Amino acid sequence: MFKHNTSPDKSGIHNVTQKVSQNIAKARTWAGSHKPQTIAIIVGVILAVGAIGVGVAYSAGAFAPQTKPATTIVDKSTEEETVDVTLNVTADNGWDENSTPAIAHIESNDVDFYHAVTPDAEGNKGTSTVALAEGDYTVSFVSPVNSDGSAFDIYDTGAPVDITVDADAKTAPAVNCPMAQIPADQVTDEMLQDIIDQTKDAVENGDETLKGDAGTDILDKLEGNVAQNPNASDETKQEATDADKEVDVNDEPAQTTPPATTDNSNTGSQSSNTGNQSTSTGSSNPGSTSTGNSGNSGSTSSKPSQPSQPSKPAHTHNWVNHTATRQVWVSNWVDVPDYGTQQVQTGTRFVFSEDGYTTTSLSDAKAHAVALVKQGYVGNYHTEAIYETQTVQTGSHKEDHGSYKTETYVDYVYCSSCGARQ
Repeated sequence: MFKHNTSPDKSGIHNVTQKVSQNIAKARTWAGSHKPQTIAIIVGVILAVGAIGVGVAYSAGAFAPQTKPATTIVDKSTEEETVDVTLNVTADNGWDENSTPAIAHIESNDVDFYHAVTPDAEGNKGTSTVALAEGDYTVSFVSPVNSDGSAFDIYDTGAPVDITVDADAKTAPAVNCPMAQIPADQVTDEMLQDIIDQTKDAVENGDETLKGDAGTDILDKLEGNVAQNPNASDETKQEATDADKEVDVNDEPAQTTPPATTDNSNTGSQSSNTGNQSTSTGSSNPGSTSTGNSGNSGSTSSKPSQPSQPSKPAHTHNWVNHTATRQVWVSNWVDVPDYGTQQVQTGTRFVFSEDGYTTTSLSDAKAHAVALVKQGYVGNYHTEAIYETQTVQTGSHKEDHGSYKTETYVDYVYCSSCGARQ
């Protein structure tokens, strides 16, 4: 235990005494020409002032032992280390600069935002990176809409994926999203409505790739491309047109990393306020913050621990099926006849060479022969076949006389409360 030196500082006393002596000397010189009563009063005042000066000097610590400066405890904000995650999007056909982007939906326990991936100059592929803090994420994509009104199937070929971001990993994670084009005439009105709703959510809760001029351009392309789809209803077209009125593209971009946490740990921080008086009632013990207790020089000082925040209950997903419709070909094989042209005998012609008479009637030919005999002729004739060119069946073949029918299917499974997808 350290003991304080309570003896006055000699240099401090000397300075005060010296000033008092100087003031007395000046007073004596002045009082030489004044009355004795005045002199007595002046001397008394000077002595009183001197006593007060000594007291002030003592209170100010002029006679106190030298102390070390207090160590300031500084709270530091811990910043999350981030990793650049690559998003690779490829399409089999139709995705170009006139299409809306493929929009990644990135979710974790701490963040939920969207990031746009646009096709490159050659089209049908695009790459982008997004900085993510360490943790587990789910990444899914919103289908683009092309200038002809076609869209993409991304759920079967590029289903939502789970990734883990680790700053210590040798390689950063990458998310690949292949897209298969759906022809415009097979993109249903319901599918377009779903894409519009998701695109509006993306612009509303997107990062800088979906804000400002970029967000305006996306909504303009969405409006024009939806209008080109032959299955889009007037209601759906109007919804695409009004999207820019419902979404603020100039809003602040979404938070892509968790907010910085404050480290309130005071481990290793020591207070050395030796000689400082306690603010507690009745205590003048240096280095102590407790009422009535003797302070020890260099004793540890710590802030009272903060009450722990109650932990949020674990989220339980409520998985439900999301359905969509698509056009499915239903076969109907039938026999189809094959036709060709042929020479077909349609009758017989009777020709009399003696007089050139012809007829197609056998009875008429016999009567004419009798008449010739009566005239002294032989009455003979010959026959000729009569042919016509006709179209006739020459065979048959099989043909599929099927048709498209609308089929409802489950395109993905999602949580009805948080929106996460499987």
